Amino acid sequence: MEAVRIALLLVAAALACAAMRAQRPELAAGVALAAGAAALTMLLPGLREAASALSLFADASGLDGGAALILRATGVSLIAEFAVHICEDAGEKALASRVELAVRVTLFAMAAPLLTEVVAAVTEALA
Repeated sequence: MEAVRIALLLVAAALACAAMRAQRPELAAGVALAAGAAALTMLLPGLREAASALSLFADASGLDGGAALILRATGVSLIAEFAVHICEDAGEKALASRVELAVRVTLFAMAAPLLTEVVAAVTEALA
């Protein structure tokens, strides 16, 4: 049900932005940013539940630091997606693609230790 509320909020904000963009583009950008921040705030309870479930899963799997890594990676992904959309809304497609590249490299660097741990666990199980 929360997704429907968020979708309605964002559609209303998009319509308001479209209506005011011709006369006051700076105000339209502010409305879009405020609506995006409100949507993220509305998502916080769901994110907390997901983080709790992920933590339980990580504890059961026995992978050290797996939950923290996945939570950090999720946070980086969400922030990056937000930044990409802001760059695209500002007409800066090249900057948006640079953000995407930087995030891919960052996520790979973050995942490398976990991947090493998974490979070691699989190798140990097969031996």
